[in-house]
Amino acid sequence: MISKKTLIQTAFWLMVATFGSRILGFLREVQLAYYFGLSPMRGAFTVAFKIPNLIRTLVADAAISAAFIPVFKELLMKEKTQEAYKVGSQMINIALLVLSALVILCELCMPLIIRITTPGFTSDPELFNHTVQLSRIIFPIIILLGAGGVLVGILHAMNHFSAPAIAPIFWNIVNISFVFFLYHRWGIYSAAWGLLAATLLQLIIQFLPFLKLRWQYYFKLGLSHPAMREVGILIIPVTLSIGIINFNALIDNFFASLLGPTEVAAIDSAFRLFQLPQGMFAIAIGTVLFPTLSGLIVKEDFVLFSKTLSTGIRQIFFITLPFTGWFMALSMPISRLCFERGNFTSQDTQMVSWALIFYSLGMAFTSANTLLNRGFYSLKKTWLPLYVGLINMILNALLDWILMKPLGHGGICLSTSLVSTFNFFALAYLMKKEIPEFKIRSILTPLFQIIFLTGMLGVTSYLVWHWLDIQLGTSLFSQMLSLGGSFIVSGLLYLALHYCFKSEELKQTLEGIFP
Repeated sequence: MISKKTLIQTAFWLMVATFGSRILGFLREVQLAYYFGLSPMRGAFTVAFKIPNLIRTLVADAAISAAFIPVFKELLMKEKTQEAYKVGSQMINIALLVLSALVILCELCMPLIIRITTPGFTSDPELFNHTVQLSRIIFPIIILLGAGGVLVGILHAMNHFSAPAIAPIFWNIVNISFVFFLYHRWGIYSAAWGLLAATLLQLIIQFLPFLKLRWQYYFKLGLSHPAMREVGILIIPVTLSIGIINFNALIDNFFASLLGPTEVAAIDSAFRLFQLPQGMFAIAIGTVLFPTLSGLIVKEDFVLFSKTLSTGIRQIFFITLPFTGWFMALSMPISRLCFERGNFTSQDTQMVSWALIFYSLGMAFTSANTLLNRGFYSLKKTWLPLYVGLINMILNALLDWILMKPLGHGGICLSTSLVSTFNFFALAYLMKKEIPEFKIRSILTPLFQIIFLTGMLGVTSYLVWHWLDIQLGTSLFSQMLSLGGSFIVSGLLYLALHYCFKSEELKQTLEGIFP
């Protein structure tokens, strides 16, 4: 079992690698905004990528992170290494077979799929046809992502985090390169082919560590192994649960398409900004803790399990809530600095800013849900998140319909935040019912303190930015200085106040940076 200090250090360095990947991913979004703005073709690409990305999430997050890792980790802890290798090989083979069949079916039915998921595009035949063609180019990536998901799950269970962390860096580099060199020849299709090439390279990088591990591969497809049957039992509710969570994205896409392709692209751009801190911190913490939580359940150490889970959630709140303050207070200058150039207009900036404000409200809870879900998967209580997810799906559709009328596309983003908040408290309550040692109060008490300090951070950041903006002007470099200065001053204030309150979260963060 990894020590607490090693866990913190591993999580920190994983955050650093993820930070590099997210920055490159952000530059990729800036590049797309520069070349395509919020044009209908950008909306077509957004839709084309969303559906295979949803299936990728189902396969990689459900089959691997949720159902596979706890079973695989248990075999390793019981020193059944060869059995673990057999189960891992079978998972790879089944993923390749099932996903290949799915890709063929979806390629044939793509016009029908786009017609159902994006009805607002059917009124423009040219836009509809481009969306279908882009989807057909991008869709095969789910085969590569599915196989990669199994490889990453195996590596995480064996506490190897480096290759999975750096692979997305190269994924983004290839995507950026394709658009940069081929945009003038292929237009938006350069981004689609870039996705396919980048995903292939990512799979190769994820495979390289297995050469050192001397992994023994078995060409077997059977489901007779007890561990495979256990994975099969776990995977059904988990796939449905994560499917419902991600189906919310398609529900949002459905309602946004009724507003127009520009609104679809605006929500997507705001979501990319929203994902930056979430992917950088919450995913890193969840990735490192998940194998540990699974191991603690095998040892039946529920006290340490609860403590580890609570600590991870508090760390997520400590790190992500400041971004809520920044994104709400500075949504317009952030959106302007990130996107407003080339074909991306000031009106586009306003639309992204409006969406970002409402997305940011639920950022911390969306991030914490990632870890709470993995806590249930470690317990192999996979049906509980499904029940909550069913309620969320209905609630999200209802709120989308209600809120989009007065708030436009911002209402769709607000619906996502409200549903994420409900999801967190529902899961926390159910975790308490399953594990009495799990103390909700140990999370809520520091949460209220962090929210208060986040409010001070938000007000300070806006005042500092406003003063610097008046003094420095609106050139690109001046915008960077104004925003950078406001982030630094308000961030230092946030840390100083935590230091005055003797924050345990600050102490743990410093331990990860300065071991």
